[in-house]
Amino acid sequence: MNSKIDQQLDAWMPQALSIFRIVVGLMFLQHGLQKWFGIPVANPNFANIQLFSMVGIAGVLEIVCGTLVAVGLFTRPAAFIASGQMAYAYLIYTNRLARSFAPIANGGSLEVMYCFAFFILIFAGAGAWSLDATLRKKS
Repeated sequence: MNSKIDQQLDAWMPQALSIFRIVVGLMFLQHGLQKWFGIPVANPNFANIQLFSMVGIAGVLEIVCGTLVAVGLFTRPAAFIASGQMAYAYLIYTNRLARSFAPIANGGSLEVMYCFAFFILIFAGAGAWSLDATLRKKS
């Protein structure tokens, strides 16, 4: 049995999902932009980035998937790829589990949060304010 406040909040869920998706997409996009273009702030670790390197490919995926998720176009496939990338980054690339099981102790909280934020978008979709929703209405 839903209370009145639950009903009111449920009515806004598609819009809240869209805001969540936009923020997650833009946050992810900035990681790729930092790697490739030094935007919004340069990181000297990426000064000599190569396209066909692990970090180079990660940056491209972050730019492409972050943009697609932010605008809500092909959201589910883009979120699937981004979630997988973050799982790979946590489990394989940085080998966080060798340091500790807990993300707070091994420095992997960001990878885990991104992995599961994208994971929920695979199932929830893009929300009301998205290009996916616009294209669905036209067909």
